[in-house]
Amino acid sequence: MLPLALYLKTLSPAYIPVDSAEFALCMHTWGMCHPPGFPLYILIGKIFTSIFPFGPVIFKANLLSALFGAGTVLIVYLNLVELRVKKALGLLIALLLAVSSAFWEFSVSADVFTFATFLIAITFFFTFKKRFLPAIFTLGLSASHFYISAVLVPIIYWYFIGLKFKLREVLYSVGVFILGFFPQGLMYLRMQQNPQINWGHAQGVAGFIDYVRRKEFGNIFLIANPVLKFSIIKFLKHTWVFLVHIFTNFGVILPFLVIVSGILGFFRDKKSIFLILSFLVIITTQLFLLSTIDPSEVDSPFQISKFYLAAFVPAVLLFGLSFQNIVDKFFENDVQLPALFLGLLLIVYLFANFKANDLSKVYFSQDLVLDALEQLPDNALAITVSHVFKFGSLYEQLVNNKFTDKTVLYFPNEKNRDNESYFPDLFAPEADEQFVSQVNKNQDLGRAEAYILSVLARNLDKEVYILQGSFEERFFGYLKPFIRPNGLWWRLESDISAQDDLVKAVNLLSELRNEGVKFEDLGLKPQQQDTLSYAVAYHSTAILLASYGEYEQAIEFLNKSFGVRGKGENIQNEIELIRKTRELSLKFDQSGFEAGFEKIEELGNNLFILMNYQKCAEVFQTLVEIRPQKAESYNNLASCLAFQGKESEARVGYKKALELNPDLEKAKKGLEALDE
Repeated sequence: MLPLALYLKTLSPAYIPVDSAEFALCMHTWGMCHPPGFPLYILIGKIFTSIFPFGPVIFKANLLSALFGAGTVLIVYLNLVELRVKKALGLLIALLLAVSSAFWEFSVSADVFTFATFLIAITFFFTFKKRFLPAIFTLGLSASHFYISAVLVPIIYWYFIGLKFKLREVLYSVGVFILGFFPQGLMYLRMQQNPQINWGHAQGVAGFIDYVRRKEFGNIFLIANPVLKFSIIKFLKHTWVFLVHIFTNFGVILPFLVIVSGILGFFRDKKSIFLILSFLVIITTQLFLLSTIDPSEVDSPFQISKFYLAAFVPAVLLFGLSFQNIVDKFFENDVQLPALFLGLLLIVYLFANFKANDLSKVYFSQDLVLDALEQLPDNALAITVSHVFKFGSLYEQLVNNKFTDKTVLYFPNEKNRDNESYFPDLFAPEADEQFVSQVNKNQDLGRAEAYILSVLARNLDKEVYILQGSFEERFFGYLKPFIRPNGLWWRLESDISAQDDLVKAVNLLSELRNEGVKFEDLGLKPQQQDTLSYAVAYHSTAILLASYGEYEQAIEFLNKSFGVRGKGENIQNEIELIRKTRELSLKFDQSGFEAGFEKIEELGNNLFILMNYQKCAEVFQTLVEIRPQKAESYNNLASCLAFQGKESEARVGYKKALELNPDLEKAKKGLEALDE
């Protein structure tokens, strides 16, 4: 009841990153979540959210994680008692698990990890109770939820049977273990019914096998693609990161006591050896599977710590066993001082982790979804690569019945083709090959980029928008000439000479729910990353304003962008560039030729960088009049004209530059680009 009360106090009232909206929707519709599907969790969630009478779907789904988290703490306590740890010490050590940062985080929002720890804890409990059939069956349930649990099969077999190979017992244990996979059978049957949420749209036995073995994500590793490769260095980094987590989450002293107990020879009984083997096998396997990802990347979107939680269960049991052994040896079985120490440690962690894990008033992710969806016009087609936004918007549509006239296409990776099943009408038209060739010009697109481009080219008759973000800024860079800032979105514009609506672009970024949000104010790493949608939107709008000479507003929006993250030397440089451009532009407008050739040239270069091509052309036209024999000025004038779509005039400028300087490479390349 203690951890449950804590989790209810800090429970998220809305969906948060990364998967809570997806899992809530899968429960609501009994649907297929991302592979491997977690069928038992979803089935239990479907039953629970259907019969529990209070609150919206997302609250019920979040509450289920709290129940499994509290249940795990209870079963861990019972395991500690079974290991002959004094009840007072066992209670305090179990509660330390409850307030550890990673475990607490996933006990207050919908996710699969507290359910995984709950099943592991029950498996250990049945094992220590010498209940072979329940232990091996529960392990089967655990493995059907997280396949990694299967590595415990030989260890449990050893615990009950020993090292002797007995065919009958092997077949018996394997058979009971396989029975635990019955949720997979139910998932297969449900999959054939094509539910409303249906990741992968797998059909038949072959499709089901590809789905459960996570073919879309790379099978063995968490993520595997040509960019993300396994390496020993990454494995060692993950090992270090895990050790840091285990020591910092449990007061340093508790993990250290395990080492001391090993040195003193306390771990000689079968239960201790079983726990050590279980811990080592689980965490080694897990770290190996994570080792296509570099955990040292500062802005990595992956929440690595959640994958450690299964190993936390045997680890905490080892902490308790070690602590009791130390108490027996050095405190003559007097638990008062050790209990006081654990109590103080518990209080420190409770207060230290409370702010970061108190999600009771955190609506950032939901407000991000609402901010963005409200900016879309009726019948818009929206493109996103954000998992949070896709399932958040789908939650708003399916559960809250909002924004049903807007279509959101989600592209999670280069292999997923779900959109074709959900929205076949968007894939029926022929692609506009002229637009495709325009975008492809001088670019080498990857498979994912080319696929999304083909979708866009089929739907140019619609209003198409792409959600902005830091990753998206790089990923959709190939569309840069064809996208215009539009609030939190980029608006796709196949006509690059079309005028922008500056007033609309500015107004869409006013009165946002998440106005003034700051990266450091949010405790969850994925939410911190999502704040960058606002930073990028402010930044892209600032650059748009600067391109039209609206320098004051541009600086205002750049300051807003900087305020979200509080870092970024490039933004400070851009502010300085705009200020300098404003000064030079004012002098040029006032004195024209008298401003001086070098200053006018600097102004022209600055305007080109700020994409104010109209003013840029005006400035370089002045320069060619001042010094008609300078080839670089004609080249720069031509470049400004080319970016305005005035190709014939640009061609004249490049040719004039080459007449004056036949070796001017920039002019040659510019002319070649026009001729392609």
